[in-house]
Amino acid sequence: MEFRTKVDIQNKDLSLSHHQKYLLLGSCFSDCIGEKLVNAGFDCVVNPFGALYNPLSIMNALTARDEEFLQWTQKSCGDLDFDKVIHSADVLILTFGTAWAYMLKQTGHIVANCKKQPDSLFTRFRVTVDEVIENYSEFIDCTIVPNHKTIVFTVSPIRHKKDGLHENQLSKSILLLAIDRLCKAYPNHCYYFPSYEIMMDELRDYRFYADDMLHPSPVAVDYIWEQFQQTFFDKKTIGFIEEFEKLNRILHHQPFDASNEVHQRLVAQTIEQIKDLKHAIQN
Repeated sequence: MEFRTKVDIQNKDLSLSHHQKYLLLGSCFSDCIGEKLVNAGFDCVVNPFGALYNPLSIMNALTARDEEFLQWTQKSCGDLDFDKVIHSADVLILTFGTAWAYMLKQTGHIVANCKKQPDSLFTRFRVTVDEVIENYSEFIDCTIVPNHKTIVFTVSPIRHKKDGLHENQLSKSILLLAIDRLCKAYPNHCYYFPSYEIMMDELRDYRFYADDMLHPSPVAVDYIWEQFQQTFFDKKTIGFIEEFEKLNRILHHQPFDASNEVHQRLVAQTIEQIKDLKHAIQN
């Protein structure tokens, strides 16, 4: 007997590998998956501006990174040449967190983060499906399609309880409808991974949540990562992932005495093994 609702994932035709470069932007769930990809040996840039929650702020990061945009981000990208990152990225993994956005009244700029400034400075509004479609269609037409890039969309499984769970559902629904239309309009370039549905249906038990009962627990993130692997990676790539993860566990192990000669030698050997594994992947 089956005692849970299994999410049917449709994107089996998209194959990702270590040969591609990845850019991840979006909510803090992007950080979770980005960390998994980095530890699995993938070439990734993950949220260089900090978490971006609504689709319009994510699009601003991709197309309109002026001084005002940077003023309202959690962090700057430092010396990173972000235009080069976008140009070189083969796969963009974009995680939408909420349909609610904040517009600075003085300039009309949609801020990425309010930075705990007074609410009176902003107009809070819910973006529409059409607004998301309009913003992303132009970017896909001009950047994704002609350069043979891929976007993997996902909706954050983190619920936003501030306005109530009904409002959270309405917000997530806007994101899901917009993504669905984009994927249907650009079937060879846009794909959807159902992290939100996996959390809501397969992992609906509260034992899969963190202490705040809103964020996924580490076990839940691990499960969603496993589903991501099974959806987008072939057996060979998954084999490489397992090797990278094993070596990274050794590398990040906290010994009783980090200065111990035996431990230092093990770290050096592990680093060389990771380098050898990366070289093997590229050949």
